[in-house]
Amino acid sequence: MNKSTAKYWQTTALLTILFFIIVYIFFISILSKEISTLHHSQPDIAYELPQHQLTDVDGYLSHILLIDNLARNNKQKLVVKVTKKADNWLVTPLNFIIFNIILAVLYPSLALLVVGFIAGFLILNYQNSKLKDICLITDGIADTFGQKQSYKPEYSVLANLNYALENIARYTKQYKIDTEQSAFCDALTKLTNRHTFLQHIEEQLTQSEKIKSGLLFIDLDGFKQVNDSFGHSFGDEVLIQVAERLNSLVRSNKLNFSPSSNRIEKNLARLGGDEFTIFLFDIENSECAINIAKYVLSELEREFILGNKTIKISASIGIAMYPESASKPNTLVQLADVAMYRAKKDGRGVYRIYSPEMGSQLRRYHYLLEEMRQALSNHSFFLTFQPIIHVEGCVISYFEALVRWQHPVEGVISPTEFIPIAEESNQILPLGDWILNEACRQMFAWYNAGMKKTKISVNVSVIQLKHRPLYQWIMDTLAKTGLPPSSLMLEITESCFLDISDEIITELEKLRQEGVFIAIDDFGTGFSSLAILATLPVDILKIDKMFVNEATSSTKYKKILKSIIDMAYQLDLKIVAEGIEDVIQLELLKSLGVKYIQGFLISHPENSTIVGNKVLNQGINHLAHNGAGVWQPNPSKIIKLMN
Repeated sequence: MNKSTAKYWQTTALLTILFFIIVYIFFISILSKEISTLHHSQPDIAYELPQHQLTDVDGYLSHILLIDNLARNNKQKLVVKVTKKADNWLVTPLNFIIFNIILAVLYPSLALLVVGFIAGFLILNYQNSKLKDICLITDGIADTFGQKQSYKPEYSVLANLNYALENIARYTKQYKIDTEQSAFCDALTKLTNRHTFLQHIEEQLTQSEKIKSGLLFIDLDGFKQVNDSFGHSFGDEVLIQVAERLNSLVRSNKLNFSPSSNRIEKNLARLGGDEFTIFLFDIENSECAINIAKYVLSELEREFILGNKTIKISASIGIAMYPESASKPNTLVQLADVAMYRAKKDGRGVYRIYSPEMGSQLRRYHYLLEEMRQALSNHSFFLTFQPIIHVEGCVISYFEALVRWQHPVEGVISPTEFIPIAEESNQILPLGDWILNEACRQMFAWYNAGMKKTKISVNVSVIQLKHRPLYQWIMDTLAKTGLPPSSLMLEITESCFLDISDEIITELEKLRQEGVFIAIDDFGTGFSSLAILATLPVDILKIDKMFVNEATSSTKYKKILKSIIDMAYQLDLKIVAEGIEDVIQLELLKSLGVKYIQGFLISHPENSTIVGNKVLNQGINHLAHNGAGVWQPNPSKIIKLMN
């Protein structure tokens, strides 16, 4: 029996008892009235009885109620009134009085009962109709929560209403939890979001200003490659598993904040993307933060299993301490972020604690990033061209287009400083568009001037490979500038081929079929498998200068260099040695069979005006006959070169 049914029967029992109490009171009142009437007047029914047939009555007996003569013989009468008449008594029997009383009570009681039943029926029907209306209202409320009420036919309307109200209370509680999660938590991982996390830190630091605390800024390494390779839904699953591991780590190390009513863990948050933070409140020193950081790194280095795929990622962690590093929540997060970037630059998969010198690097980073955006619109970038020549005759085979930045205040800013920033911020995309277009435009001008067999070489970064439709992008630029595809070479760093997709390889193959040349730049530094050379759509290997430098003094490096050269020729690939700075290196490369060289020994990168003057004016005859110019080194080096 449920609570609703129990209450119903309790109410019914109480009403029944109340009814009988009313009838009893009614009976007593009528009985009293009848007795009073008999006391003041002669009853309609009376019997004459000799005195000896009565019980002991002394004098005038006026009121006798329920005398204990019920056990007397049948000639004796239970009376309520006796009156003296001569030598006899006039008596009125009790049964007659009781019969009159019952008749007097019965009709009003029946009427009361009928009225009660009718009133109860009407009230019950009215109640049921109202309850059904309320049930309809509860159905509407349930619909607003996206739920559907299910009523049980064996239950009463009141019981079903009670059941519906309990469901609504449950829906309301869940809705409150969901609302708080949507307001305070990240939708994907259910961790605290950035705003709630910063608010929580501020509350903790305000209440306990002298307590030493720390903050870990965690950024996943290689997560973009996971998204690009397997899709964003796969990447989302990785983030969820990362959140679960971090949550478990926080609980097991008792780093969790005392849970609130909504059970949201506020010491752990996802700031966005693949960035997470852990707030370490009340720790003894930075060693505690370092130990937690090591634990986090080991947890995230474990394999992630999603379906039939297994992947491995790592993380870079920046640590900022309160109050040593910063006293404000936002600043604490920013400085931990700075330390995290230092960890990435130092090799990834490591942690770094913030130090003041990192702050100056951050300011420099953001300064150059903002200046770079303006430089694109202000035309502050320009191209220089470094020739790649054949060792016999110094004939120019290629020009590598190299971007430079002429800053209005700082002068020329090195590409080694601004190119990494451009790649990290995706500014390499608009910058790369400009480089490709400008290089093709310049080469088309030289092509029309007679350099029919010289090619322009343009570097393409991994960011461009992943964010540009490679084939369409290159072919549109060639069509726009008028340069033939056979006059363009794309240089792609070896490390880009480590996780290159089949789609990009197909795009590169289509470009080769159009006549565009593909080169692997910095070969030997990316640790790629030599077996992939047999499948990659490439024409040229550019050997990194590190091998050239080491080969002049190390027999092992010389053997490695020779092996690379022999292998390339076996695969019908051309070899270009870059970074040639002295004659010793040149002579070594010539002895190993290298035909094409590039480096400061030949020429520093020059602007288009210098290149035009040197090639078009000094080697016009050679250009006219061979379709390629000649680039002679400085006079002091010509003899060595020719020998």
